[in-house]
Amino acid sequence: MDAVVFDTRPCLLGEGPLWHPERGQLFWFDIVNRKLLTRRGEATQSWTFSEMVSAAGWIDHGHLLIAGESALLKFDIESGTHAVVAPLKIGAGRRTNDGRADPWGGFWISAMGKGAEPDAGAIHRFYRGRVETLFSSITIPNAICFSPDRALACFADTARGVVKRVRLDAETGVPVGSPEIYLDLSGDGLNPDGAVIDAEGNLGRAMGCWPGGRL
Repeated sequence: MDAVVFDTRPCLLGEGPLWHPERGQLFWFDIVNRKLLTRRGEATQSWTFSEMVSAAGWIDHGHLLIAGESALLKFDIESGTHAVVAPLKIGAGRRTNDGRADPWGGFWISAMGKGAEPDAGAIHRFYRGRVETLFSSITIPNAICFSPDRALACFADTARGVVKRVRLDAETGVPVGSPEIYLDLSGDGLNPDGAVIDAEGNLGRAMGCWPGGRL
C-alpha cells in the first residue's frame, strides 16, 4: 500500500477527518484557522467559522454535526449555513479537539486548553439533546473510538502517552466504571493521537502516534 497526497491545501492544524458514506466525500478541519475543508473528486471547498471547529459526525445526506468552541452546530453542506444544536460549556481558554459518533447515536467530543495546559481537558457526550461530561483532568484528549461489539470505548491522553479504555452500558452507551490504562506508550516516547478500532476489534493497527508519524 502506498500513501498519496489527497489534498495539497496546507493546514496549520489539520484534524478530524470524516468520511461521509452517503456522499462519498471526505471532510476535515484546520482548527487554528477555523476552517472546514472538503474534496469530492476534483472539486474542493472550504468554509470559515467565527470560532475554532474541530470534529464532526454526519447526520444525513446534507448535514453534519460540528463541534465548535461554544456549541454543537448543525451544518448545511449545500448552503454553508449552520444552527446551534446545543451549547458547549467547556470553559474559557479551551477549544474542542477530537470527536466521534458512538453506536447509540451519541456524539463524544473532547476539549482541551488552547495552550495544552495540564489537566485542562475533558471528554463530553451529546446524547438525546443533552451534553454530559464523562471524563476530566486530561491534557490532550484524542483517539476516541468504539469496539465493534459496543462493549468498550477507547481514548488517549496524547501528552501523557497513554490510551485508556472503559466499559459501556449495552443499552445506552454510558460508561460503566472508571477508565483503565490499555496502552502505555510513554516509555517509548510516543504520543498516541488519532485512532480507530477495526472490524476485528484491533486498535493498534490504525493508531497514529504524533509526532513520530507511526502506525
